[in-house]
Amino acid sequence: MFRRPVALFVVSALSAFAGNVQTLAALPKGTTARAIQLDTAGNIYVAGVLTPGNPKSANDTSDAFAAKLSPDGLTVLYFTPFGGSSDDAAATLAVTADGSIYVAGATRSSDFPVNNALQPIPQGFLARLDATGKVVDSTLIGGAVSAIVVTSVGDVLVSGRGEADSSGPGGFLLKLDSTLTKTLLSNHGYGGLIALDTQGNVYLAGAALPDGAGQLPTLSPDAFQSAVDSRFCAQTSGGLSTSSIPCGYQYVAKLDATGTHLLWATYITGTYGATPTGIAVDATGNVILAGTTNSDDYPVTAGAFQTSYSPAAPRAPTFGFSYARAPDATGYITKLNAAGTRLVWSTYFGGSNAEHITGLAVSPSGVIHVSGRSGSNDLPVLIGTPVPCRPQANQVLGFVARLAADGATASATQLVYGAPACLYSSCTSTVAGFDFTGWPMALRSDGSAVVAGVDGNLASLDFSTPTRLACIGDAADRAQLSAVTPGQLISVFGADLALPSAYKQPVAIMPSSETFGVFFNGLPAPILYSSGGQINVQVPYEVAGQGRVEMRLVNTQIAAPLQESRTMGVVERRPNVFLADPVVEGPIAGYSVCGTTLSIGIAPVAVNADGTMNDCSNPAAAGSTVTIFVNGLGQVTPALTTGAIAPAPAVQLTPGLDIGITTTTPGAIVGVAQVQVQLPSEVGFTQALRPLLQGVPLPEQPLIIWTRP
Repeated sequence: MFRRPVALFVVSALSAFAGNVQTLAALPKGTTARAIQLDTAGNIYVAGVLTPGNPKSANDTSDAFAAKLSPDGLTVLYFTPFGGSSDDAAATLAVTADGSIYVAGATRSSDFPVNNALQPIPQGFLARLDATGKVVDSTLIGGAVSAIVVTSVGDVLVSGRGEADSSGPGGFLLKLDSTLTKTLLSNHGYGGLIALDTQGNVYLAGAALPDGAGQLPTLSPDAFQSAVDSRFCAQTSGGLSTSSIPCGYQYVAKLDATGTHLLWATYITGTYGATPTGIAVDATGNVILAGTTNSDDYPVTAGAFQTSYSPAAPRAPTFGFSYARAPDATGYITKLNAAGTRLVWSTYFGGSNAEHITGLAVSPSGVIHVSGRSGSNDLPVLIGTPVPCRPQANQVLGFVARLAADGATASATQLVYGAPACLYSSCTSTVAGFDFTGWPMALRSDGSAVVAGVDGNLASLDFSTPTRLACIGDAADRAQLSAVTPGQLISVFGADLALPSAYKQPVAIMPSSETFGVFFNGLPAPILYSSGGQINVQVPYEVAGQGRVEMRLVNTQIAAPLQESRTMGVVERRPNVFLADPVVEGPIAGYSVCGTTLSIGIAPVAVNADGTMNDCSNPAAAGSTVTIFVNGLGQVTPALTTGAIAPAPAVQLTPGLDIGITTTTPGAIVGVAQVQVQLPSEVGFTQALRPLLQGVPLPEQPLIIWTRP
């Protein structure tokens, strides 16, 4: 009766593509990385923000954390959360030669744990952790810290956003001794990101905000861009209230080695601002900047990689209020000359949806690496990437791109498969361009990269190793996976995985064999569908409790024999509802498109009481029963057999969704459960469902069913 789930996302065979992505040991759920660095031994250090498991107060919604992992990323050596009774978040870190690290960020906690309060009013913090991850020194800072640099003599330079004053657009630079007890330098006016050149000169990049009169200061008169006019990047009006968010305007300043004398300062920005998230200085003093801009007139140069502003995705409608905002966000990379007077080159980097560049690193050969998050399936240089593996509005992915030193060409962009930054409704933002969290990057000495994302995800990207395995997706909501659930239906995407002609058995299930099969820790997976670019399988129920599995794909039946593997986690259950195609492929996150109708919410595959498919042109009657379908319940009672077809009559399963009776689906492979949902009798254009499983909400929230009287 219901065959569609086992044959989703059909793609044609593709050529092999370079770039191998491996997920690493995950940090705790609810952590978002803001900074990542490596020490000389290759150990990985991460800092950021987490959701407290035991909040100290109602205002304690976030804490800072620092973590250290082994060089292969498979072992967490320490994980240290810290903070007070209000919001705290780490934004930057620096590693020292003795294995200790400095971590800094912002705090709203009046009781943030410190042993030296250089500033009585908490805005920022700076802490030193020893080689075991214990906080040994800490102090409050009079501004949110966004960058740390440790000098050759062990002093600590910190910078960030402070109050604007007559000497600059707002920011600060402090130098402290290694114990954080003595202030060696305090300079206000400029601040944000920090870089040093070979002579010790200090470069600061930030985003200037207008003062109370809406004005920005004029910078060096002979600079590339000495003055700009400010705008609001978002204004919302509803009822009697109006709220506005000003744009931030990128600037870069050069100070001498003492940090006290300004050599030059310039803006590099467009009408709707720009926010730098990375800075580097080359051997000749040229400054490389990367970040995110909402300006469709950001300064770019002829001959650069991407000279046109590209975002063109439709926007969500407004309901009941007036809403105006800047153009959508996109990335940029810019090289400024050593005198601060002209651009060496400057380029956009982005596709038709929103992009945020969140990290910058330059290799010894001068290749520029940028990391970030993308919602564009046409992100530049996605060579050979299967369409189902690409970012989209409903599934934002991390990426690392590489640009030549002259800014004119780029290598293949590598996506961080298996770890979406957000899904569906969680991707919805009222103001595009203001979320710069997640996906910082560090380069290893062998040229590979390590990135850290949201929800504890870390990944290693090897640009030199060809692979024919791309991404792995859930068969229900198409979310990319780094972990699997017993009994889950999944789709494996790649290049030349099987014979180009599609295999699909209407009744029987093809067993995996040593000549063509998919195995999980050696357990054969039933094959439901195969073609050159896609194989659908069921994860064996027997993987339950194994923690991590090696998924191995082998095929000796094709001209180019295949044997590749991917290490994945195992979770107890990952319930997801099968979604309608217009939702998965929709241009606006968190909305369902049906013809010309756009509605807030996620439309599932739903069958009306008369057996027809539910959509806006064929709604269900109010008060009737509809059926939706679920994947990823994990082990259930009664126990199910891997690869079996569910017989009639249907059997009730526990645990199940709380919105109706959950049963097997006769005629479909076990693992596809169905839920009978009794709709309320109230008449409405849609009915919103918010299903829970054992008290935990499903990621697709809310589900909508089209209804009629």
